[in-house]
Amino acid sequence: MTNTTAENQFYFTPRNPFWQMNREQVLLLGGGRVLLMQIAHPMVAEAVYNHSYVFKKPLLRLHRTLSLTFAIVYATKPEADVAIAEIERAHRPAVGRLADAVGKHAAGASYNARNPRQGLWVWATLVEGAMSTYERLVAPVDLTVKEAFYADSTTFAKLMGIHESLIPTSYQALVTYMQTAIDNEEIYIGEKARKLAPFVTAQSIPIVNGLSYPLFRFTVGLLPQDIRAQYGYNFGKWENKALNGFCATTRTLVSWLPSMVRYVAPYRRAMKIVDKL
Repeated sequence: MTNTTAENQFYFTPRNPFWQMNREQVLLLGGGRVLLMQIAHPMVAEAVYNHSYVFKKPLLRLHRTLSLTFAIVYATKPEADVAIAEIERAHRPAVGRLADAVGKHAAGASYNARNPRQGLWVWATLVEGAMSTYERLVAPVDLTVKEAFYADSTTFAKLMGIHESLIPTSYQALVTYMQTAIDNEEIYIGEKARKLAPFVTAQSIPIVNGLSYPLFRFTVGLLPQDIRAQYGYNFGKWENKALNGFCATTRTLVSWLPSMVRYVAPYRRAMKIVDKL
């Protein structure tokens, strides 16, 4: 198999850090953090609140989101194109106006799930969330690899319809963009986000919320402190110590796991295709 052959089949390939790092099953533990960061954007929260089935079928929505995301990264180009088209169709009806002022956004401001600037925030949370969770649960990442991962991720952004002119020029620039958006209240937790939060963290389902509570507290611990405070979550010193201990133990254990357990199924499927090329 040559790199050229693989590149003809996939948007990302085995040599890409974006492919290599996102294959880690343990990154799924950061999924709740990513979702809470996404709906921290008032426009995103309003769109999800008014146009998603998250209230009725939160676990199904999470599964669908993961499936479509993994399809773009690890499926063949034709399969990835189908996933992109499905995301586009799902977002098409998600338009409207903010019911209330939130942060710097005035009541009546229009939202559109296909707006590239709103898409930029959603994409940024995926990239920063994957990197921060990887460093907490797998291994530290040096700057060269971090920037290579980021360069790969911009392909994902363009596939999602985000114009190149909006994309930060480096990973550090991305982190700066996100913090600036929080500081100037472009990103601000409103009532809709707080109502959505229990549904995206599985705390709204009586049957599973007890079992999912440790994961919920883990998610709270991973949030940036200012976002955590806006959601109204606290995180005690003993919880922070437990979180650090869990992360340290996980970093040790991950390297010993067999690939069948360590890596997500879409990656393993992709590698079978690659091996046949």
